[in-house]
Amino acid sequence: MRWLQKYYRYYRLYSYRLIHWFATHISDRNYQIIVSIIIGVVSGLVAVGLKYFVFLLKEWIQGTDPTRERYLFVFIPLGGILCTIAFVRFILRRPVNPGLSELIHAISQKKVNLPRYETYAHAVSSSLTVGFGGSVGLEAPIIRTGSAIGANLARFLQVGRKRQTLFLACGAAAGMSAIFNSPVAGVIFAFEVLLTEMALHSFIPLLISAATGAVIAKLLYYEQLFFLPSKGWALDGIPFYLVLALLCGLLSVIMIRTNLRITTYFNNLKQPIIKIGLGGLAIGLLIFLMPPLFGEGYETVNNLLAGRFEAIVEHSPFYQLYDQPLFLIGFALAALIAKIFASSITIAIGGNGGVFAPSMFLGATLGFAFAHSINLLGWIELQEANFIAVAMAGLLSGVFKSPLTAIFFIAELTGGYGLFVPLMLVSALSYFVSLYFEPHSIFTRELFLKGLWVPHHERDLSILKEMNLRGLIETNFRQVRPEISLGEFVKIIAKSNRNVFPVVDEGGLLKGIVLLDDVREIMFDTGQYDKVFVKDVMHNPPAVIDIQDPMEKVMQQFDFHNAWNLPVADQGKYLGFVSKSSVFNRYRELLIVRSREM
Repeated sequence: MRWLQKYYRYYRLYSYRLIHWFATHISDRNYQIIVSIIIGVVSGLVAVGLKYFVFLLKEWIQGTDPTRERYLFVFIPLGGILCTIAFVRFILRRPVNPGLSELIHAISQKKVNLPRYETYAHAVSSSLTVGFGGSVGLEAPIIRTGSAIGANLARFLQVGRKRQTLFLACGAAAGMSAIFNSPVAGVIFAFEVLLTEMALHSFIPLLISAATGAVIAKLLYYEQLFFLPSKGWALDGIPFYLVLALLCGLLSVIMIRTNLRITTYFNNLKQPIIKIGLGGLAIGLLIFLMPPLFGEGYETVNNLLAGRFEAIVEHSPFYQLYDQPLFLIGFALAALIAKIFASSITIAIGGNGGVFAPSMFLGATLGFAFAHSINLLGWIELQEANFIAVAMAGLLSGVFKSPLTAIFFIAELTGGYGLFVPLMLVSALSYFVSLYFEPHSIFTRELFLKGLWVPHHERDLSILKEMNLRGLIETNFRQVRPEISLGEFVKIIAKSNRNVFPVVDEGGLLKGIVLLDDVREIMFDTGQYDKVFVKDVMHNPPAVIDIQDPMEKVMQQFDFHNAWNLPVADQGKYLGFVSKSSVFNRYRELLIVRSREM
């Protein structure tokens, strides 16, 4: 143990010297660039290693004769999930929560000190799940891994929370960029999904990390995921793209809600053996009947884009019906529904993976079924590959509530830059349809149900909720009784520096208010001093704020009545006034604090 203590002492010493040298010899801009490149390189290497390992594992598993030993595929996914669970429980001995919900919540709560084990835990566990045929993708795990790499490097360099959050996002962008060769989509994803409150000056480090990750991936493992044999889009296809967008939005809602219900169902199963066995065999049976459900499903997407439609029923018990066009459409729709169940069950019973790949699979099969059906009807000749690609963007937009990411992601992945107009139309409309029925993404719905998520459009309300109404009450207003004369009131006005006067009775109850404008015309007429009383000129305020009212209701009262000062009462008893300007000033202070924290 002495050598270990000595090593740790030297590690701390030289780490401190390295950090000090960085801080004193490199400008802030160059510092960010260097760290962004390092994060991009490391995240890119991890992404390539993960992709290559899963490729080798799949090649080994699928090396068996698929016709003679097809029944083995009923049990192979279960074996992968068991390996994943064993790794987490007996080797890692720490929780590994799949998906991005936990990461998004950590960022929103400014808790970006991700544990060190996450730099490898998600990569290893997801490779076992996906490599053995689990019906999920590698995207979320590599994003989690890249985020952990960025966050832990930031912690090693002892940077502040704002920069630590930025480096975390750099890792996420680099991981996504490397695994898909999509640097632009990686950057947009970081802004649209992870860093919704980050400033634009963070754009350059994200670009550098994403570009570096893409370069590393291209050097070591170049493979264009999809190829789109397209000749561009036709104007007469626009109505059909709009219908497809509507279907994509509705299917997105179905996927989000089905995923939640399946997760809830399996979480309620108390016996782990029943939970894992039932779920694993269900996945295996679905894969046995529909082989495209094995793993990520990208091979099926490529076959559909290339026009090899019969390949989706290859190795299936129903292969002999491949030459029946209606059967292909029915099989694609059945595989679509089955993929929702298979991906949800895979994660619910202990597997690790993401829902990017399942979402693209759903989009591809929906786009194929829709365009192929229209072509069979003979109304118009649609380019099926275009509809397959555009539907993938529609599903990503609806499921993740991130239309910009969906547009650039599919454009980069397929090389379909000529489809920008259909991509924009379908992504935007699918987003709004999905948002109408389901306001939360598949990432944030779980957090919302647990009370851990404030939607982006409600961030203003979250700041208002931090404000204390009692701390905003102003009490330097001269109180007057309703029975005093105008002459006495004029003397009070002379001693006041405010132009609003609360009228309060002997019990402290608020009876009304008097504005300086209400008595301006008579206050210098001494003949009225003994004839006019405060009760004659007072009137009700536009609204009375109750001390228990939430701040969002207070602001609604200000806006509705177009008022700048409103009285505050506690069960009718006058406490003071709250002004719109004081609320705005406090809001601005809290907003500055938040921006500094980010």
